[in-house]
Amino acid sequence: MLQQVNGHNPGSDGQAREYLREDLQEFLGGEVLLYKLDDLTRVNPVTLETVLRCLQARYMADTFYTNAGCTLVALNPFKPVPQLYSPELMREYHAAPQPQKLKPHVFTVGEQTYRNVKSLIEPVNQSIVVSGESGAGKTWTSRCLMKFYAVVATSPASWESHKIAERIEQRILNSN
Repeated sequence: MLQQVNGHNPGSDGQAREYLREDLQEFLGGEVLLYKLDDLTRVNPVTLETVLRCLQARYMADTFYTNAGCTLVALNPFKPVPQLYSPELMREYHAAPQPQKLKPHVFTVGEQTYRNVKSLIEPVNQSIVVSGESGAGKTWTSRCLMKFYAVVATSPASWESHKIAERIEQRILNSN
């Protein structure tokens, strides 16, 4: 039975492996640029090796979020990266006309769900699944999302609204 591998119809399994090997070498030959791939659906060929190499290259470039289609892959940096979760960055993602056009980030997910809930046409209940192994950063990610919602849900126009935002933020963070 013939199989199609990366657009090729090889006559044998040996040929299929050779085509895959060529595609792998071509893809990994540009390894210097792997950190620029912000969506794993653009990795070609999609193999465990190419996906892991791409994530590794992004991690080494201190880029800890990568899209995989409509899923966000987050890598635990195992070090403090305060600028990655600053209120300024939260506001940037909140103010963006199309946050999905910005770099992959947990704030993109937060903003998309926030907009769906706040929609005046037809509000839609939202759920975010944060999963991973022990120590992967699930609690941190959840706290960042809750802090994001607390920051964007209130207007920073007055001192009073700032205090309200702080109280809401504290209540949300204490809930986790």
